[in-house]
Amino acid sequence: MDFIFKNIKLIINIVIVAMLTTIISILGSYFFQVLIDNYIPNGMEQMLDIVVMGLIVAYVFNSIFVYSRDFLLAILGQKLSTDIILEYIKHIFELPLEFFSTRKTGEIVSRFTDASKIIDALASMVVSIGLDASIVIIIGVTLFFQSIRLFVITLTALPIYIIVIMTFAKKFEKLNKHQMESNAILSSSVIEDIQGIETIKACNSETVRFNIVSEQFFDYLNKSLSYIKIDSLQQALKIFIQQSLNVIILWIGAKLVIQNQLSVGQLLTFVALVSYFIDPLQNIINLQPKLQSAKVAYTRMNEVYLVKSEFRDENFNYTTQKLLGDITLSGINYQYGYGKNVLNNVSTTIKVGEKLAIVGMSGSGKSTLVKMLVKFFDPTSGELEFNGYPSNSISKSSLRSYINYVPQIPYIFSGTIEENLKLGGREGVTLKDINRACEVAMIKNDIENMPLGINTKLDENASILSEGQKQRITIARALLSPAKVLIFDESTSSLDTITEKKIIEQLIGMKDKTIIFVVHRLSIAKKAARILVLDSGEIVEEGSHSELLAKKGYYYKLLKA
Repeated sequence: MDFIFKNIKLIINIVIVAMLTTIISILGSYFFQVLIDNYIPNGMEQMLDIVVMGLIVAYVFNSIFVYSRDFLLAILGQKLSTDIILEYIKHIFELPLEFFSTRKTGEIVSRFTDASKIIDALASMVVSIGLDASIVIIIGVTLFFQSIRLFVITLTALPIYIIVIMTFAKKFEKLNKHQMESNAILSSSVIEDIQGIETIKACNSETVRFNIVSEQFFDYLNKSLSYIKIDSLQQALKIFIQQSLNVIILWIGAKLVIQNQLSVGQLLTFVALVSYFIDPLQNIINLQPKLQSAKVAYTRMNEVYLVKSEFRDENFNYTTQKLLGDITLSGINYQYGYGKNVLNNVSTTIKVGEKLAIVGMSGSGKSTLVKMLVKFFDPTSGELEFNGYPSNSISKSSLRSYINYVPQIPYIFSGTIEENLKLGGREGVTLKDINRACEVAMIKNDIENMPLGINTKLDENASILSEGQKQRITIARALLSPAKVLIFDESTSSLDTITEKKIIEQLIGMKDKTIIFVVHRLSIAKKAARILVLDSGEIVEEGSHSELLAKKGYYYKLLKA
């Protein structure tokens, strides 16, 4: 209801304009009565001319009012869209990373379609409550004075309409839910297949994936058809009731005319006005299936809203200078859900300006550990401090300004190269800064060789770039950020060894940055001042390359493997 009260002035204007169109329509209906009962029998040509000219002028205003009503309704729809859909998008951006790891993209996106059902229901409710109810009362009173007997007959249709609506209520809710769920599954599969099209083609599995999507598509069609069948049946019954009502009114009305209890003009006017009475009445009754669709849609959207924003308990916002200091991990444990621990009693201190490498076999907990530093995950137990400040006292926005995490799989957004490089960049980034970052990332020459240089437009995930070029752009992007700590999680895995070596050497040469490398290639680890060796979520060894080789322990075995 907050959405309605927020736009109450607009709604009042819609109701006023719509009421004016209704009044003009009622006056037009009465023209038939006076035409047949007075003007034609009495030969009142002059009066007829005046009334016709008056009606034409009234219909000109009526057209203006109709345009105004529809335009205002469109504005209301846009305002509701802004309040509902944009709020949903904003909430999605603020959800923690765990949410996206357990949901398919299509399931999240399908809620936008659900939102349109809520908007439609709210707009219909506004019109029905504010306008249709008023018209029903006004026309009802008019019909009552026109003919009490015919009005009573008209009212008998109301309980029949309600019975028809209530009979289908539960069926509509069930079919609506099934249809929306089926649509979400189909959307997820299509998005997943498009994103993985290279793998599909490489595995020669186009037919297999198409068959899966085809099966889901026909399931969605069948569920949609089931809904349409029930809806069409209900609409057919409503039409039958309305047509039967019109016939009965004409039948009884004709008898009243024959018995001189009603004039022909009054009967025709009553029949014309009945549609103005029944239509808004049907609109009110038809709110039921729309509200049911909106209820199901709201429930589905609420499943996402129930997941709290990761910024809901934001604590202190610190500057990067205030957080500048040692990063201390004490007895850190972490587990996904109810599974076994991914990290076990991890304790270490990362010094300011240190160049650290984290190595280990796949599944040893390397990525989980560094993602914890940017609060993608919170420790199950243990303490994590930045320059003495506990991580739970630092806002995520502050921490992510201080630490920049670069993942192994780079993502480039549609837009220019410059826009991608400046994403999350510090204020006042100059072209000189961009060139310097691109030089360090060894991507400057590649950009200059492109048609429009730094202004070259890229499509979604930059299909014109190689994986190595994408990785280098994300490295340059990180260098343009205000972060004092840079985490590279296998961020050079797609590069050739020569280019990788040059980039790593330049990164290690940065005195003002703390840099953490998560690596499989131990050639990178050799260059780091200190190496952490993880196995099954535990730090089993730490030290420089030469120190670890001398121990001939787990690191030595990895190097020789």
